[in-house]
Amino acid sequence: MKKQGIAGIAAVGAAALLLASCASDGGGDGSGGASEDAIPLAYTATLSGDFASYGLEMREGIDLAVEEINADGGVLGRDLTTTEVDDEGKPANGPVIAQQFCDDDAIPAVLGFSFSSVALSGLPVYTQCGLPVVASAVTSPELSGASEVFFRTVFTDAYQGAEAANFIAEHREVERVAVLYQQDDYGKGVADAFTQAFEASGGSVTSSQAYQLGTVNFGSVVGTALGDAPDAVFIGGFYTEAAKIVTQIRDSGSDLPVFASDGSASPTFLDLAGDDAEGVEVYSAFSATDSRPEAAAFVEAFNAKYGKDPSSWAALAYDATHIVADAIDQAGGTDRAAVAQAIGETADFAGASGTIGFDADGNRVGELTFQRVENGRFVVITE
Repeated sequence: MKKQGIAGIAAVGAAALLLASCASDGGGDGSGGASEDAIPLAYTATLSGDFASYGLEMREGIDLAVEEINADGGVLGRDLTTTEVDDEGKPANGPVIAQQFCDDDAIPAVLGFSFSSVALSGLPVYTQCGLPVVASAVTSPELSGASEVFFRTVFTDAYQGAEAANFIAEHREVERVAVLYQQDDYGKGVADAFTQAFEASGGSVTSSQAYQLGTVNFGSVVGTALGDAPDAVFIGGFYTEAAKIVTQIRDSGSDLPVFASDGSASPTFLDLAGDDAEGVEVYSAFSATDSRPEAAAFVEAFNAKYGKDPSSWAALAYDATHIVADAIDQAGGTDRAAVAQAIGETADFAGASGTIGFDADGNRVGELTFQRVENGRFVVITE
């Protein structure tokens, strides 16, 4: 597969339409006007509500990629456009949206997905119609090998949790960790993998507590965690609750090291936690301070377009869009089966988030990036 190019990005506008319901769709393109034979890429994620940041950040990466590709001549001489639907984070919407996309024969692939539950609910429909999906934020192990048309540019919970534990055990003077995780498949999956790997390394988990999404007061949870005299705290969850936990840990007077899962690898976490985020270490597939040429070029282009650093989710969706574009090019057209095959054959793709390839289960293979919050910004840890 060819590498994506950023240097030739044109200063043209990108547009995307957020639809009011799952029953309607619209389109946007990166060239200021879609050609009649444009190729529509479908995009669905949670674009409203408390956890909209993931979907909105992915959209930014997709729009930038589409803009670049169109400025470089498109794919097979055709512009790309996007057809977007807000899944509202509701699993019940997954099959409805999937059927809508499947019924549009012009769509060769689907991007996005904020929540694994939504992806899982719609996947049987995508599988039946043979429409390939390249997801950027869903990490559940249940999606591994679930369909021959499903791929993801993000790493699985099992891989990420274990790698985080191994990193802490190897590089930090930490032997006892208190684990806090949100009560859902994502949080539990990360926490279980972390616990198993950390204990296998010789460390101990002093306590493991679940919390509900939407929780505001974590006084009891934090008190229990700190009361067991851990050396550090690990949080497996989304940015909204993680930010509150970090703040309440600091408000308690504790300066214990805090480590967090990729659910906190968002600028929104930094905004919500403020100064309390300083020193928190997170893992993800991408950092805006990565010095690799592909990452640096992406960050420069993203800053030029949006006036801010990209998040991990923006980078993962950006890479997914370029991978799909390359797959269409390799397939010589938009036949779904051919595009799915080409996506599956992706190897050593030099993306903004690192080198990307897919295993037989559609999972990304590669390495995580570990980061520390310094002066209000995620900075790559080089050790």
